[in-house]
Amino acid sequence: MIHSPKSVERRKASGAFARHERYKKLSCLICGSNNKQEEFCQVKDLEYATYKPVNYSMCGDCGFLTQEPMPSRKDIITFYPDEYRNYLPIDKGFFSFFKKSQFKNLAKKISNGIPTESNILEIGFGNGALLKTLCKIGFTNLYGIDFVSNNGSDLSSYGIKTHYQNAEEGISFNKTFDLIIMNNVIEHFTSPLKVLQNCREKLTKGGKVILLTPNSNAFEFMIFGKYWAGFHAPRHTYIFNNKNIKLVASQLGYSNVMVQPETDPGQWSISIQNMLQNNKLTKTKLKNGMSWYLLPLSLIVTPIAILQNVIGKSTSIMCTLKN
Repeated sequence: MIHSPKSVERRKASGAFARHERYKKLSCLICGSNNKQEEFCQVKDLEYATYKPVNYSMCGDCGFLTQEPMPSRKDIITFYPDEYRNYLPIDKGFFSFFKKSQFKNLAKKISNGIPTESNILEIGFGNGALLKTLCKIGFTNLYGIDFVSNNGSDLSSYGIKTHYQNAEEGISFNKTFDLIIMNNVIEHFTSPLKVLQNCREKLTKGGKVILLTPNSNAFEFMIFGKYWAGFHAPRHTYIFNNKNIKLVASQLGYSNVMVQPETDPGQWSISIQNMLQNNKLTKTKLKNGMSWYLLPLSLIVTPIAILQNVIGKSTSIMCTLKN
């Protein structure tokens, strides 16, 4: 069932977005279907052990995955320990060379055709690696917000302006943006629809949101089940696929939506790591949520991750939402 823009406005006016904790128990947050089932129980945090095991339901119509019950924002802040890898300086990371190359390729891909004087905002900038890379390739008007203030990022020396706030509550920069980026971030919010709505209000005419996120249609999801890295439990609260992200973007008034497959062999290797960490015989000490064998394992599974793109079961998706 696809809601018309008018029906979406009625839902907003009735407070359905603000009260979606109750709403989601009745129907899917995106397509409104009552065909929701609890699919995955007791999904553990096998990377950082920050929280109790959590449960996920899946919409039988659009495939939207929902963590239930939804954790409070107060709890969510505790899911990101000091050793959380996305907040560590990239030069000190376990795979620093690999990650630098990854960010360079991503920066070039998402900024293709965008003038260097464009206003660019990254939501959930983490260690700031992507914004720093954009700065190094010539972009001058860069901004970032993140809801965790203890990540140690200092981007002021690059001329990058930052605020610590939750994008669900708004975007406090007093300007509009030509590009808003969320790199594996949208799935961390308790109100992702509100975040996308706030982004659209801050876009210039013709501006766009680019987000990367795990794909609930991923081939390895079918294989690993509750050990799938895409859960990243308990940090991932909602998980999208190409069908439901297009649906929600249309509901919120974005004029054009393009979804591309993204290759992420790390999902395979962390899924395997999760299985091994759940067994006393194969459990090993992790550093920043990662095992010693993660890099070689990622290299081994890369051909499989690439092949998934061909069969339409990619590990992740890159979504471009135009205003």
